[in-house]
Amino acid sequence: MLKKIIINNINSIDTCELDFKKGNYQFLEDNTIGDIANPIALYGHNGSGKTSIFNAIANLINFMVEPVEFLTPFVVNNFLFDEYKKTKDESKIIGSIELLFMLDGVNFDYYIETSRLGYISKEFLKKNDEIIIERDRESYSYNNKPFSFDNMSFLVPAIRKLASSEINDEIIQKCYSFISSFTFVNLPFINRGAFVTSKMYKNMSINELLVNYSEEVKEILKNYNEFPIYSIKKKNSLNSNNNPNTGFSLVIEGENFKGELPFEMISAGMRSQSVLLSILLSMPKNGVLFVDELEQALHPSAIASFLRVIKEKKIQLVFSSHNTYILQLLRPDQVYFAKWHNGFSKYARLSKIYPNIREINNMEKMYLSSVFDESIKNA
Repeated sequence: MLKKIIINNINSIDTCELDFKKGNYQFLEDNTIGDIANPIALYGHNGSGKTSIFNAIANLINFMVEPVEFLTPFVVNNFLFDEYKKTKDESKIIGSIELLFMLDGVNFDYYIETSRLGYISKEFLKKNDEIIIERDRESYSYNNKPFSFDNMSFLVPAIRKLASSEINDEIIQKCYSFISSFTFVNLPFINRGAFVTSKMYKNMSINELLVNYSEEVKEILKNYNEFPIYSIKKKNSLNSNNNPNTGFSLVIEGENFKGELPFEMISAGMRSQSVLLSILLSMPKNGVLFVDELEQALHPSAIASFLRVIKEKKIQLVFSSHNTYILQLLRPDQVYFAKWHNGFSKYARLSKIYPNIREINNMEKMYLSSVFDESIKNA
């Protein structure tokens, strides 16, 4: 399980710490996996810095899976970059992500930082505080022994290189597989091309994915109120030259109705919903899913059913949303607020800044009534 994410100087972020450890609350216990609160929700006004977190995670995933020629360093805060141009202080152009996680009962700590000048300036992997991988700009070590890589790009993580080498270290393989299995779904871009950042779906046809999980998605849709039940079918035919022609269709079912439409006529909302649910259903148990602007794929009446599937599959979910209804389904230790101030985004956990919330309280009404505003401002 992912236990904590720490991000420094990436995009608008000054420092961001997302702690998944559950707080001392005695309600909504099914919103936890062991001692982990799940899911984690990010709220904040437009421009507050919610998407900065997801962009940082997307960049981390790319380090693990993208071809070497496409790798880029973390994008640091532009105001700090302006300071660097004046002072040449390279600390201003260093961005980093640290992941604390547990696999098979063992604690791990993975850290990677890059310079905007185009290289990894520091990287390490620790197992229970024992250093497995350590790297700086000039040197590498593996199990406390110097290690060299032939033709190593400045931006290829050592954990990725070791996982693909002949060493066949079980710990490194497990940690690399866990991190590289992270999936980010950028819902605002779902109808504009590339919107999934993930090793799992890198070479997968989205339409094929929709067909493969169509029947399971249809079962979930049956739990929604007043929502059309539909499935997506693959159709094979021959074109005018008698060559195979593959197409897709949308089958809509009602109480006294069943009809079929070309897949191109599916609504944007139905497509977004099907893609998100299909990705969720295809993820491995204990996978980690990041979703920006969850409400773009799910109607409020569908969100509760979506979160039920998250719990059943034990998928860790981190999402952002402007839909305040979701707050009624969460505990205070599941909610973070983003706020932009004087060039930087900062983040506050509700259970830390306003800890005395009880089950009887309505967090949605409190949020919309600006009850938390002063606490967020002073966090």
